[in-house]
Amino acid sequence: MDEGFIANETYESVSRNFIESNKPTNDMGVIEEYEGEYSIENEFEPFVGQCFLSEEEAFIFYRNYANQHGFSIRKGRFVTKEKEKVRRDFFCHQEGRPSLKIVEPSKEQRNRTSSKCGCKAHLRIALRKSYDIFPQEWHVTKFIVDHNHELMTHLEVRFLPSNRVITKDDEECILLLKEAGLSIRQIMRIMELEKNLKYGHLPFLQIDVRNLYVKMRRMHAMSDAMSLLQYCKVAKENNSKFQYAYTIDDERKLEHIFWSPIPCFDWYQEYGDVVVFDTTYKVNAYDMPFGIFVGVNNHGKIILFGCALLRNETTCAFQWLMKTFVSLMKKKPKSMLTDQDPWITEAISKELPLTKHAFCIWHITAKFSGWFTSILRNQYSNWCMDFYKLYKLDSCEEFENQWPQVIAKYDMLANKHVNGLYQIKHFWVPCYLRGYFFGGMTTIGRSESINAFIKRFVSSHISLIQFVKQIELSIEDVEQTQSHDTMLETYRGSSLRTLSPLEDQAHSVLTPYAFKLFQEEFGRATQYSVLQENGFEFVLQYYKDKTSKKHIVLWDGEMTTCSCKHFEFWGILCRHILSVFLHKDCYRIPTMYLLSRWCRETSLMGKELLVLDGEDLVDKEIDVIDEDCFVHCPPISKKKGRPKQK
Repeated sequence: MDEGFIANETYESVSRNFIESNKPTNDMGVIEEYEGEYSIENEFEPFVGQCFLSEEEAFIFYRNYANQHGFSIRKGRFVTKEKEKVRRDFFCHQEGRPSLKIVEPSKEQRNRTSSKCGCKAHLRIALRKSYDIFPQEWHVTKFIVDHNHELMTHLEVRFLPSNRVITKDDEECILLLKEAGLSIRQIMRIMELEKNLKYGHLPFLQIDVRNLYVKMRRMHAMSDAMSLLQYCKVAKENNSKFQYAYTIDDERKLEHIFWSPIPCFDWYQEYGDVVVFDTTYKVNAYDMPFGIFVGVNNHGKIILFGCALLRNETTCAFQWLMKTFVSLMKKKPKSMLTDQDPWITEAISKELPLTKHAFCIWHITAKFSGWFTSILRNQYSNWCMDFYKLYKLDSCEEFENQWPQVIAKYDMLANKHVNGLYQIKHFWVPCYLRGYFFGGMTTIGRSESINAFIKRFVSSHISLIQFVKQIELSIEDVEQTQSHDTMLETYRGSSLRTLSPLEDQAHSVLTPYAFKLFQEEFGRATQYSVLQENGFEFVLQYYKDKTSKKHIVLWDGEMTTCSCKHFEFWGILCRHILSVFLHKDCYRIPTMYLLSRWCRETSLMGKELLVLDGEDLVDKEIDVIDEDCFVHCPPISKKKGRPKQK
């Protein structure tokens, strides 16, 4: 209910005071007399001698008067007698003078001017008792009307801080919508529609909602870390597949934490052969770097393996994370894609020496405009085109021959960035990575998928426990999407382009996503002719271009390989091998070349999840600290730059 309405009703419930019209004022604007008849216009205007049953009633009355006349008020000084308030002043919001600001050069300063201008308008009330049979009442003893500043209009006055109020019901609604992942702008628009208000007519602004978030965060700040650990502990007790581990510093503040929600463990066992580790987001109240382990499932969709919040980005922190990840997830990935980060690179080389480490090309090319635009100017676009051609080369020999030619063309032989890229070529050039499985995760399109995946469910500046709950929502979203994709396999299926038994076999086993990749290769298999056959060795070439590159396929009737290494890189047979199958009248693909990670769920039934044996299996337990000991929240991490390695 509107507070102004309450105040008016309260005022009218008290016996009406004798009101006179035509109040003369002295030079200070203090009302001395009030003669005349009662009128509607001055019904809610304060006057000397007016009575209120409580201090709060007087405050609400004067606040409503201020709203109608274009200013706001605040509670000022008070006088006590025998530990009881006997006098209180209510001031105009521009009363007083701005205090001198102490400037500290080491801290960032806010250039915010003060609204105080020494306005003298105020209302004074005093606690009095007329006779024994009357209760104590607050009487208006002084009322100064005049202001020394311009008053606001009715539309402007509602924007003053004292008039912007978030009620308890509105607060609950805001927090509920926030938990659903809505932005502040979306929340306010929904509430406007719900209350049938015009746009921008809520009794609060966006900054008030942000302040509410800060208030709630501070309210739970002391127990935030403990709430997170308790949440993980209960989740682990309910399902052993929930994995988590953390560390604390000497001050018992949370340092690092890794967790893997329940379905992620099974997803990792099936699709954990290639992992992308991304740390480009800081999405929590403590600005802790957020590390996310993701992969791709049999439908080609991004799935989550685990998450981590780190105190900082150092080699020591990343070493702990990689060791923890492998220990809890029970196997090492075959390949891992990361940002071009020396700290991550060193940590992976120490903790995952058998895992093929590569850099995400989109993180590298994102720096090109800053590196080369000022140097190349109008040649920058041509440089990007030539670089793309280098990137798409199939053989290392071609890359080594053409790299110096392209660099000399743009006169960048001495450029430190170009030389740095060449030194790390084994981490980003596809022809050096084709002997390892990456499942298409090196493509540029994957960067957009991963970014969209993270931004869809993670918002910034939230508490730790809220952050974990948002991750849980993303898991449910992935599960729903996976169920929908499985349904589409049955409902839609995939169309066959030929009557070939090879295509029919792949269609019956592979998911629509993987089968589409297979069809692209199978459709081009007929465009290659076998130039030479020498036992188990076949030499193939594109039929239209006799100068095109030749490919060598080895096929002994059971095992096969191709010089293009497409199968090793993608997990899908290449067009050259399929061309040899057609040439040799092979009507069935060996099952080893239909990887289970690309197969339909129905074809995986009865198969046990793969866990590496021998030295690849990590059985070491991660020490988990007793949650009964209080763990404090982490400090705010540095927003820019990385700490120097010691």
